[in-house]
Amino acid sequence: MTTARPKFSQVFNGVVRRHRLSQGVSQEALSEKADIDRTYVGLLERGQRAAGLDVAKKLATALGLTLTAMIEETEREWEASAPVGPMAFA
Repeated sequence: MTTARPKFSQVFNGVVRRHRLSQGVSQEALSEKADIDRTYVGLLERGQRAAGLDVAKKLATALGLTLTAMIEETEREWEASAPVGPMAFA
């Protein structure tokens, strides 16, 4: 059985959540600093929305990171989640 790789946007959302929590920042505080709606942050973190480039840049800046650093971190995690199993290379 092959395990499906998550969507890149889902991995990115997880990176946002992990950085937010590691900094002890609430969704509300992050949304205020990023100038986006708090409910949108929640939707992102639950994987119900995908951040466009403008929102991704705002989130990265609000977390004290560059968008490049967040994309690179997301890329590493996404690559590490490569499908495994007999059909992985089909």
